[in-house]
Amino acid sequence: MKFQQTFIFPLHVQLEDLDVNGVVHHPTFLKYLERARYHSIKECGYSWEKLLSLDCTFVVSEIHANYLKPALIDRELFILGRVVGVGKTSIKFYQSIVTYLPTDVEIEATQERLFSLPETIFSAQIRLVCIDVKTGKLKSIPQEIQQLIIPDPNLLTKYPQNRDTRLVIK
Repeated sequence: MKFQQTFIFPLHVQLEDLDVNGVVHHPTFLKYLERARYHSIKECGYSWEKLLSLDCTFVVSEIHANYLKPALIDRELFILGRVVGVGKTSIKFYQSIVTYLPTDVEIEATQERLFSLPETIFSAQIRLVCIDVKTGKLKSIPQEIQQLIIPDPNLLTKYPQNRDTRLVIK
């Protein structure tokens, strides 16, 4: 199974997600994004154990986050994500959290702003790097994973302002 170019992961805000003010605690948003990324790659047959069997894992090396609106208890949220770059040792994602499930048409219409839907409460650009589990050093992404996670080849042609020159886009 191929990694979905745009993935959607639903979740409900739980009591333990809240801070003293009754809103989702700011680091919890990052946990939500991590959960969505892991779930999406796991659906393609790459569980944590399988990644470890390849002597690799992925760690966050860079995050640019925008907290736009609070999330409240019992709220259903949807995490949208898209791979926008795959390099020799890194993968770049754009992810956002919205308060309703958008249609494919709505997502496509907002690609220029990368998921800037009116219901967006959080957005982030995230770079993961592949590391060797034994040495902790950077490692080339295994070929089978690179082939699984090829970004939309037209995205950066259609939206050159999103180009990240530190990534080698295939």
